[in-house]
Amino acid sequence: MGANEITSGIGLRHVRVAERDTDGTMKVASGTAIGTAYAGLRIGGSRAFTITVPDAVRVPVAGDDRIYHTWQLPPTENSAGELRVSKFASPVVALVTGTKQFGSPNRRKIPWGSDKQGEEPNIVIWGSQQVVEADKALAAFGQKRWLTYFILNGIAHPRPHTMEYQTVTEMIYSVVANDATVTELGEAFTETTHGCTSAEFISIVTNEKYMFDAFLGDAAQVTFTLSQTPYESGVFNVTLDGVVQTLTTNYTRVTNVITMLVAPGADAKLLVEYEYE
Repeated sequence: MGANEITSGIGLRHVRVAERDTDGTMKVASGTAIGTAYAGLRIGGSRAFTITVPDAVRVPVAGDDRIYHTWQLPPTENSAGELRVSKFASPVVALVTGTKQFGSPNRRKIPWGSDKQGEEPNIVIWGSQQVVEADKALAAFGQKRWLTYFILNGIAHPRPHTMEYQTVTEMIYSVVANDATVTELGEAFTETTHGCTSAEFISIVTNEKYMFDAFLGDAAQVTFTLSQTPYESGVFNVTLDGVVQTLTTNYTRVTNVITMLVAPGADAKLLVEYEYE
């Protein structure tokens, strides 16, 4: 049975971050081999992922000693939040600050407070939590599901953890979500399909764990290996440069390998959204 609209959740796990590309979707990191999935960087030790949608601006209209109407206008700030983690990850800090990790394998270094402040790259970031069906009218009531928040166009600012006696360290990434006109799969938001033409982030409910992979084409490669093995009866969505691809018509799949019937062109982007166990 498909995931329901009413859920109750707990915890946080599987947080990932990647740079946002000029097409509005996840950028495939340079050096990623053709046919190999890029799934962003895992942010380990995630403890809390909060996103606050600002309230609308309310302007009351008063006259004759009374209020007779209140206008509700768009908010004057973007959604924002923070990610709290208990593990320090140099590659993640380098990615979100637009700097580089340097030094040797045994002596890794990261610059802080650099001249890149204010010029941080746009990112996509998503995190999942386990939920249960919460509609008692359903036979699936109480079954486990997953809820994912996917920020489509964000900027993050990491704050280094403190060093304190008998205290577990905690890093905080402050996140701002900006408007995006395409979904995580590169499809344009439309009034007909989405009820809007832009959004800052989306929520996704799935029966199994959520995963998102990106590939680049080279006009020759036809097989693409996913980073995880999909749940066979789960949701499986594929787009090529924002165009939905259909099973058997555009591709076939055996376990975690997709075979495109026509090789994606050079630098064409293949995006895959799926569930895995």
